[in-house]
Amino acid sequence: MSGDAPAVSGTDARGMVGGGLLRLLLDWIVPSTCAGCGAERMEVGGSGACRCCWGSIRELDPAAACPGCALPAAGGRCRDCGDTPSPISRAAAFGEYDGTLKTLISAYKFHGFDILSAPFAERLARLARSSGLEQGAPAVVGVPSTRSRNRQRGFDPGVLLARETARRLGLQTLPALRRLRSSPPQSRLSRSDRMANVAGVFEGTASAAGRPVLLVDDIVTTGATAFAAARALHRAGTSRVHLLVLARTLVPVGPTAPECA
Repeated sequence: MSGDAPAVSGTDARGMVGGGLLRLLLDWIVPSTCAGCGAERMEVGGSGACRCCWGSIRELDPAAACPGCALPAAGGRCRDCGDTPSPISRAAAFGEYDGTLKTLISAYKFHGFDILSAPFAERLARLARSSGLEQGAPAVVGVPSTRSRNRQRGFDPGVLLARETARRLGLQTLPALRRLRSSPPQSRLSRSDRMANVAGVFEGTASAAGRPVLLVDDIVTTGATAFAAARALHRAGTSRVHLLVLARTLVPVGPTAPECA
C-alpha cells in the first residue's frame, strides 16, 4: 500500500480496529468492559467478562448434588427434599451463587449485559451433557419473569437463557409456562414466605403435555420458584421435569468479585 493510506486510529477493547463514530457505536452496542471486575476486555469475542473472572467461578459437581434441588448433598437427597418430595426428577447447577458468578448474573439481569446469555448458555449446555440431563428431555422450558421487570430490562432473562441453551443442545424450546401474576422479589423473604409468594404464580400449557422437559433457571436459593414452575408443568401433564440452573445458593462466603489485572 502507498503512504497515502489512512492511519489506523487504534484498537478497542474487543480487539477490533476503529475510531471516532465507529468506536462510539461499538461501545454502545457491545460493552467493552468486564461485567465481573470492570476491567477492559482485551481479548477478541463478546463473552461479556474477562478470562480471569470466568476462571474464578466455583463450579459445582453434579454428581454430588441433590437430585431434587441441585444442593450439594453427597450424591443423595438433601434434608428438605427428603422431608418434602421435590417435583424435580433430576437437577444440576453450574456454580455457587457467590463471588464472580453472583456479580455476573446481576450484570446480566439488571445492568444491560444480556450479552452474557451466550457464555452462560455454553456452560449450561456443557453441564447438561456431562450430567446426562439432556437425555430423555427433548424440550427446554424457561422460567418467565414478570412483564413489568421484562419491560425495564428489555428482555426476559430466564426465557433468553433457556432459548440459548436449547439452541446449543439442539433441542426445542417450548413456551410451556405462563406467569399469571406479579409477585414481590424473593430475595428478602424467608423460605416459608418464598414458597407462599410463588404459590399459584405459574400455569403450564398444553404444549408440554405428556412430554419430559428440561427446566432452565438462573438462580435457585430455596427452590421455591423452580418447584412452583415444575408443579405447574406437572399439572399441565408434563411427564418429568429435570432442572438445569446457572447458580445455586449455598453459604454466602468470599468477595463479591475477584481482583483481576
